[in-house]
Amino acid sequence: MKSILKATCLGVALMILACSAMASVVINEIELNPPVEGAEWIELFNSGNESVDISNWTAIITDGSWKGEFSPVPVGTILPAGGFYVLDGQESWNHTDGGYCTLYSASGEEVDRTALRLDSLGNDFTYGRNPDGHDTNTDGDWGLASATRGATNVR
Repeated sequence: MKSILKATCLGVALMILACSAMASVVINEIELNPPVEGAEWIELFNSGNESVDISNWTAIITDGSWKGEFSPVPVGTILPAGGFYVLDGQESWNHTDGGYCTLYSASGEEVDRTALRLDSLGNDFTYGRNPDGHDTNTDGDWGLASATRGATNVR
């Protein structure tokens, strides 16, 4: 009986650690209206102290009734602490000048969501968290500036 209890406690502890590590991954920068012949993209950032397996994670940009679904992250992708990962959209996506982004884990659990962002410029300016990973769920977390795809949002 004690071994069953120990195994259950260990399983619960591992789930808590996995969830807390997963919670450290946020949408860090978004390109919603790229220059001509460009594609939307979403940058992820791991603000935690542990690496996170982001295999099969995906994201969606929602703009009214339009949805742009990103391909799942390849199996075996580990996002190190302080690391960045970029999800690429498709050049063929055609919607208005904004939307909000939602990040999902491999199990379909919502990990992060941005507020609605509008970008009518059609240039290389993006919305990014400043500093990287800053997540207070307020508009103050975000700024519009030159893209820093896959790198720190020093703006």
